[in-house]
Amino acid sequence: MKKIAIVLGLLLLVLIGVVTLRTIRFVPSSGDAAGVAPLPAENDLMLAEHLAGAIRIRSISYQDSIPRRAALAELHAYLASTFPRAHATLAREVVGDGNLLFTWTGTDTTLEPIVTMGHLDVVPVEPGSERLWTHAPFSGDIADGFIWGRGTLDDKAGVLSLLEAVEALVTEGVRPRRTVFLAFGADEEVGGRGATDIIAVLRSRKVHPLVAIDEGSAIVRGVIPGTSRPVGLIGISEKGYASVELTVKGTGGHSSMPPAQTAVGVIAHAIDQLEMHPMRARLNDATAAMFDRVSRDLTLPYRIVMQNLWLTRPLLLRMLSRSPTTNATIRTTTAPTVIEGSPKDNVLPIRSRAIVNFRIIPGDTPEDVLYHVRSTVDDPRVAVAFAATPTPPSPVSSTTSASYLILARTIRALEPDAIVAPSLVIAATDSRHYAGFARDVYRFLPLPLVEEDLARIHGTNERVGVHDYGRAVAFMTKLVRDLSAQ
Repeated sequence: MKKIAIVLGLLLLVLIGVVTLRTIRFVPSSGDAAGVAPLPAENDLMLAEHLAGAIRIRSISYQDSIPRRAALAELHAYLASTFPRAHATLAREVVGDGNLLFTWTGTDTTLEPIVTMGHLDVVPVEPGSERLWTHAPFSGDIADGFIWGRGTLDDKAGVLSLLEAVEALVTEGVRPRRTVFLAFGADEEVGGRGATDIIAVLRSRKVHPLVAIDEGSAIVRGVIPGTSRPVGLIGISEKGYASVELTVKGTGGHSSMPPAQTAVGVIAHAIDQLEMHPMRARLNDATAAMFDRVSRDLTLPYRIVMQNLWLTRPLLLRMLSRSPTTNATIRTTTAPTVIEGSPKDNVLPIRSRAIVNFRIIPGDTPEDVLYHVRSTVDDPRVAVAFAATPTPPSPVSSTTSASYLILARTIRALEPDAIVAPSLVIAATDSRHYAGFARDVYRFLPLPLVEEDLARIHGTNERVGVHDYGRAVAFMTKLVRDLSAQ
């Protein structure tokens, strides 16, 4: 027994030594001292007014429809009047149902062009929640240092900041070396058919983009555990999307004589099973790349965990599962969103229906999701099928390409103390349609977000800081200049 104890003690010492050496060989990185030239302070308010004007136009995509033609036409006209030099210099065309495509022809048309993206539509405000807003959802109010309203974060800030950047560059007399496309879809919030229409036009013209850059990730603070530094997350991949429909047939009749379990009860039990038994957590390539990069900048306890995943992987996955934000980066998530039953409270349902939305991590497939639902529910009374055509996760883009390095350098210039890391985008963007079309696809919007801000996206009190938006315009100006010159 004494010999066994000695051997175990030696093994423990070796284990501690390996963990220590793996941890201390990584030292925190320093920020980049270079900075994006700030805009004159008086310009912030002008830029804010431009964005506020776009917020006041209700280009709303509802569940089954894109924005009204009148709203899109109003927004198109507003952009034309607000950015006259860009519209006079770039070729502008309306593609399909209200999508905009701008072409800024480069001096060397043999080079692969770049595509910069955004979307014109916004989600509706949930009926009855308007009174919860500090400023009305479509007021475009500028107050307390913020621009308020639906679309300030998703994604009119992206569209307007790009147009502000091009307007400024055109005014300077800049001509891009590479051709630059500005692609603005009108229906991103309901599937993004507009993006596919734009891609079809570009394909017909034999366009082969070097890179496409869209919204998706941002500069976050207090979201990555173990660091107080801002983290500039560049989305190199995007989760897939699948909505699964569950249906149950009932007998109907009067509610005074119910069976042991109604159709709604069967559906409720199925949903309960899916929530209690989510798909397994694991590190996908994009999330693993993020942790590999940020790990050297974390506090010591987190650095020990991150740098020794051969030992600590189960602990890390357990830690990340505790927060909805980080849990979404390590598993295909389960979100029941719709449930239907009888149209009247005293009538037994003859049919009950539910929709469960899954966001699929790279490595899982829509077919995996369907198998998981059927095996977890395991009830012959529940019919399971896709509610609509699912979208698989997007491919993982390079973290060593010239475009990625330019984007990373520009983030550090904007936020010198930032850790810049690749990441997995957990929501759906138009950029997923560019997989296989552009050589690389990156997702980043230069806005600083804390945990509280994440709930504002598609939620109540969506807003963006006036100064933060001004810095975003400066960022976009530098990024478009540098990408188009490479």
